[in-house]
Amino acid sequence: MVNDRVLSPSGPHVRYIQKPDNRPCSITDSVKRFPVEEASEGNATSPPQNPPSNLTVVTVEGCPSFVILDWEKPLNDTVTEYEVISRENGSFSGKNKSVQVTNQTFSTVENLKPDTSYEFQVKPKNPLGEGPASNTVAFSTESADPRVSEPVSGGRDAIWTERPFNSDSYSECKGKQYVKRTWYKKFVGVQLCNSLRYKIYLSDTLTGKFYNIGDQRGHGEDHCQFVDSFLDGRTGLQLTSDQLPTKKGYFRAVRQEPVQFGEIGGHTQINYVQWYECGTTIPGKW
Repeated sequence: MVNDRVLSPSGPHVRYIQKPDNRPCSITDSVKRFPVEEASEGNATSPPQNPPSNLTVVTVEGCPSFVILDWEKPLNDTVTEYEVISRENGSFSGKNKSVQVTNQTFSTVENLKPDTSYEFQVKPKNPLGEGPASNTVAFSTESADPRVSEPVSGGRDAIWTERPFNSDSYSECKGKQYVKRTWYKKFVGVQLCNSLRYKIYLSDTLTGKFYNIGDQRGHGEDHCQFVDSFLDGRTGLQLTSDQLPTKKGYFRAVRQEPVQFGEIGGHTQINYVQWYECGTTIPGKW
């Protein structure tokens, strides 16, 4: 039986984590606070009989696009996985509902909208069936940070389209690929690690190769411009060019400068990186 008690959008079930103002939001860094548990190996004799308890919404201040749900496993039950249910504005229809499955006692919910109320619930499961759901908890996201990006009115926003593309393989991100056309007559391609960490590429054509972007003065911090972020982002392992393979790619020195195409890495003194965190979410899952 589903427990219909709904906890209010603020209260003891909400935990806030502070973040320096000049640091982009990071799902990867946030989940490091939660220890990974070994999967349950007990032999189930019945479906779980008790609900998960102490469901908590963990939110990073200034990061409205995701929350981490944390809960305690049911007592004296064998649970092999949990179903994490999210509903926008309390909708119980399928339209604004998403379901994720995890074998941990925490889960990240991504791509949340700013200034929006949500409800969350967790159900325990094992091979013999599902158990009773946790309390439903409510949470309202913060407004968007105008320092990250600014919506463009009149329907001119660039739209990300999920589309596989051929890219150079220097990346830690192995998730979904998205593409959009930009005002400077290039295609930007991203491959997700998660919705806030991704590899950024550029290409002249939608069907051609997508190349790394090199930086003549840093390690790609200002490349967040290509995903419409005002921030200088965090980037992956920062090696000097002589520690990197020589590749063909685009490059520039500063934000707003047109890109050039040529050799990067190796002897060129042009650096490139494996991922970016720009504070801008790109739709997708892990």
